[in-house]
Amino acid sequence: MSALADVVELAGGRRAAYEVVGEGEPLLYFQGGPGMGADLLRDDAELLADRFAVHLIDPHGSGGSTPPSDPSLYDHLGHARFYDEVRRALGIERATIMGISFGGIVGLTFAALFPAVAERCVAISTRVIGGDLDDNDGAAETERLLARHAEAPWYPAARRAWDEWTERVLATQDPAEADALMAEVLPLYTAHPDEPRVRAAIETWRRDARGDLAAAKAWEGGLWQTIDARPLLEQVRCPVLVLVGELDPVCGPAQARRVALGLPDAQVVPIPECGHFVPIEAPERFRSEVAAFCASA
Repeated sequence: MSALADVVELAGGRRAAYEVVGEGEPLLYFQGGPGMGADLLRDDAELLADRFAVHLIDPHGSGGSTPPSDPSLYDHLGHARFYDEVRRALGIERATIMGISFGGIVGLTFAALFPAVAERCVAISTRVIGGDLDDNDGAAETERLLARHAEAPWYPAARRAWDEWTERVLATQDPAEADALMAEVLPLYTAHPDEPRVRAAIETWRRDARGDLAAAKAWEGGLWQTIDARPLLEQVRCPVLVLVGELDPVCGPAQARRVALGLPDAQVVPIPECGHFVPIEAPERFRSEVAAFCASA
C-alpha cells in the first residue's frame, strides 16, 4: 500500500496526512493500533464508498502525521482531540464517526467530547478498558478463543509473541522488531486465518504495516493496562452501533457487552465465525450492518 495522498497543516507547524475514499456525507474512520497508518484501512473504506466520503487520517506519529508533543497524548483522549483538530482544519461540521479496535475507543471518546460533531458512531471490535481492569469473564474468553488455534503449526511462535509482547516492545529500539512481532501474532486475531481473503489480508499487513514505535511503547508502558473510557460513555449522545466478532480474542462479546452497558443508545451486533478484523473477515455483513444502521440512525 502507498502513503496517504493529502496533507493538512495544523497549528505549531504540525501536519496530518489524510485521504478521502468515496463520495457522500463525511465519515471519519479511525485506525487501531495505536501506531498503525490509516492506509491499511483503504479496503474497508471502499466497502462504504458509495454512500460516504470516508476520511482516513494517519494518527499522530503514524504515517505522514506529526508525532504528539508528549507520549501521554497517545491515549484515547489525545487521539480524539488530534482527530478533531484535523476535522476542523478540513472544514467538516458533522460526520459519522467510526473506529476499529483502539480506534473504536477513540471514536467513542470523540463522540463523548464532541457531541455536536458526531452524527452517529460505529465501534468495531473495540473495548473500553485495559488489561489490568479486565475481569475473569474477559480473560477466560480471550484464553478460550486463542486456544482455538492451538493445533496450527504457526501457533507456538505466535502465542510466544503474544505472551511476550509487552516485554519485547518495551525492550526494543528497532521499529522493525515491533513490526515483526505484529506479523507473528496476526493470525491469532482472526477466526479463520487460512481462508483465502483473510490470508491475503494478513500477508498485506505483514508486507506494508510500519508501526510507530513511540506509540507502541507508550501503549505498552501503561496506557493499555490502565485505560478506562467507561466514564465517558454516558456523555455519548448519538446512536452507537457496536460490531463484534464472536471469535475475537481481543475485543470479543464480553468486551462488547461492557461497551454497550455504559451507552445511552447502543445496538450490539455479533458477527458469527468472525475474529477481530470484521471488515476483512465479513465484508458483506460489515457493509450491510453499517448501511442499515446509518439509514435508521
